[in-house]
Amino acid sequence: MPLERESYFFLSYARQDDRDDVFVSRFYEDLVAELDRLGEDCSRQKPFRDVERLALGADWERMLGREVGHCRAMVALCSPAYVHSLYCGKEWAAFQARVEDYRERTDIDVRALIPLVWAPLRGPVPEVISRYQFFEPEMGREYVEQGLMSLMRGDPTAYRRALRLIAKRVQYAAGLFRLPTVKELDLGAVRSPFPAQGIMAPTGRSTGHVRLFVAAGAADALPAGRLRHEYYGRSPLDWTPYHPPVHPTVAHRAQRVILEEEYTSSIEVVDDTLASKLDEAMRENQPSVLLVDPWAAREAPYRAPLSDYDRQNHPVTGVLMPFHPSDDESGDGGLWDDVRQVFRRNWMRRNDPYDRLFRVLVDKEHFDDRLAEMVTVAQSRLMENAVPRRLPSGPPAPPMPGLNVPAQPPPGDRDDPPGLPPSAEDPYDDD
Repeated sequence: MPLERESYFFLSYARQDDRDDVFVSRFYEDLVAELDRLGEDCSRQKPFRDVERLALGADWERMLGREVGHCRAMVALCSPAYVHSLYCGKEWAAFQARVEDYRERTDIDVRALIPLVWAPLRGPVPEVISRYQFFEPEMGREYVEQGLMSLMRGDPTAYRRALRLIAKRVQYAAGLFRLPTVKELDLGAVRSPFPAQGIMAPTGRSTGHVRLFVAAGAADALPAGRLRHEYYGRSPLDWTPYHPPVHPTVAHRAQRVILEEEYTSSIEVVDDTLASKLDEAMRENQPSVLLVDPWAAREAPYRAPLSDYDRQNHPVTGVLMPFHPSDDESGDGGLWDDVRQVFRRNWMRRNDPYDRLFRVLVDKEHFDDRLAEMVTVAQSRLMENAVPRRLPSGPPAPPMPGLNVPAQPPPGDRDDPPGLPPSAEDPYDDD
């Protein structure tokens, strides 16, 4: 395989360790910079980190397999979350097999699998990890006792000392040895050697796949009443409800969250076939999530399919409506009155702390957690093989005499994100 196609090193880590990527990103960038300081030009064999190199819509499992099969070294950020991660285990096993293959061919033990203490491992350590040396005296006791992430936060001197030695180990392995490559490595067929990984893996009836559907406007055809263009792009999949966007699009951010939860995903735009696609997903034991722009939901082409979803009330489909506090246009009560009419049957369970599948007014700080909760709840319903009955079609039943709808939770128990304009805190408390 051409040299340009080989990554200098592959960074293997558990996404749960660092949802915002602050410390993982910093370590990755620091390690590349340190290698550059040592005279290694990684530009022709660029190191691989999934968030940086996986594009929206990419076949992520295939790409990860290709990179693990061709990288020159692997740096593993070991932590309690790492040893519970299905795909971290697969990455470890696949790369370890390449190291063992090289040893059998040459009788040379190449230390190209470089495990690091990212966060201290509590309790028994998987045997495949414990056989490797995590610590060298030059790295300092602080490193092995506290972990690399903790040193980044509070002990820059100890962190830089450990970083320099790590870079030298990567340079030695990647610069002097060429492991056998594995073409078309199928990570899906690799068995994880971590005993605890089953806790995190999709089991039972779930397929581990989430279907995402986007209902949003576009820059060249803004929804009625919408004046601000900065939230939209050329297509609904380019929608960025949080401005300035932290991620390229909300679709990209959602797929990343789902990947962090150890699931695969697909994404498409809502159309008139939504009902049949949701039925198909449920038959295939796949939960679905609708990412809805409240401005676009009120009119064609989205109003009819979303209203149909509302009447059917799929029990393993979630709805999430992002909202940015600085978006003064979206604080208008009239907007939410229209949205309420589209989702007449589901509106009463909005932001219900006991039923987390219908979320409105989700700000950017809560987006990842709300979506992850949604996927977890839907997957649990599938795995328990106890899918609730759908609500019957037709108009809502009239209230029964003498019964009142329970009040919304008190402010301290609410799941609504803080800091929203008063008009958007809870548009309808009179339900």
